[in-house]
Amino acid sequence: MNSTTSQSENAAVPDRRRAERRNSPSLAAYHWKGLSPRQNSVRDISATGAFLVTQERWEPGAIIALTLQRSGPPEKDNSFSIQARAVRWDDQGVAISFVLPPGADLRLWQSPLKSAAEQNEPEDILREFRVAQAISFLSRISPETTKLVSTLLHEELSNYRLENAVEIALKAEKMLGGAVEGDNLRAQPHVAMRILDGGSWSSDDKWVLQFWAGLLAASCTPKGGDDSSLAFVELLSQLKVLHLRILSAACTKATKLITGPGMISTRPLNWKAADLIKFSGSHDLIKLDRELNYMADLGVIAPREQSGFFQQMTDTTVAPTGLGLELYARCNGHRGTAQVFYGVPLTLAGALALEQ
Repeated sequence: MNSTTSQSENAAVPDRRRAERRNSPSLAAYHWKGLSPRQNSVRDISATGAFLVTQERWEPGAIIALTLQRSGPPEKDNSFSIQARAVRWDDQGVAISFVLPPGADLRLWQSPLKSAAEQNEPEDILREFRVAQAISFLSRISPETTKLVSTLLHEELSNYRLENAVEIALKAEKMLGGAVEGDNLRAQPHVAMRILDGGSWSSDDKWVLQFWAGLLAASCTPKGGDDSSLAFVELLSQLKVLHLRILSAACTKATKLITGPGMISTRPLNWKAADLIKFSGSHDLIKLDRELNYMADLGVIAPREQSGFFQQMTDTTVAPTGLGLELYARCNGHRGTAQVFYGVPLTLAGALALEQ
């Protein structure tokens, strides 16, 4: 046992040990030593800390960056990064306490729907860490939703919807991580909850979840009084993967024009059937023709000339509208004007209007 552990540190240990500890034989914790990752077995783990079987001997109080995952080669997707504080060490390894972000609500071994064995699996443990981080982030951008979010993510959503909602929150947090004022951004509670609810029903395509995450990030403002994203929540809820792929390609490739103060539009893109197939990922031209009409009905692209009755589409025009352009900008986490997002030079009239 390390004899240098202070009395104050020893006094804190019993309180942290009250959390239930369990073995998870397949769970590992990686730390970096120089340029090489080092794998440590996790002898036992609780909601407050763990004991690592390791040759390292970190001094009590030292902060260690760890990555939790299933034992084996380092993974990028199925892992969770966390900081921990060394508490004590002995001849077997080091006891650590997790340094959780404010508002995190980590609950291990509390699922009424899973057996004890299932809850000991690394994937289940990692899911709970991700849920806790999502709750922390959502509590920070919308403190009023703390209890609602905790209940939603811990008790109300199916596993499928839970994975989506957590992914949306963590992606949005990553987007805002680069914002200078990131710690002071706030979202309207009803907007944040509506985005989580709507986005949780999405397909398991993480590309679509990125759109929902962008919309959540764009809903955060320094004053927290903006609920303009609600209209885009309803719009995004009506679009599927195919629509978003088409809109993404069109908004990226179309030439943008300023048509009035604060107004932006595009020149129509002339796409061959092969272009549309490439951008949409679908080879069904009859279906694509129908889906383009649907997008025009929603107002995200301009109406097109219709193909003849039972005539297969060979080429078409696609022109994102101002609404479609703003939707795409917001779904990329942009919190300013669409003109700024697309880098379109403002006319004098448009610049004066934005200054007022």
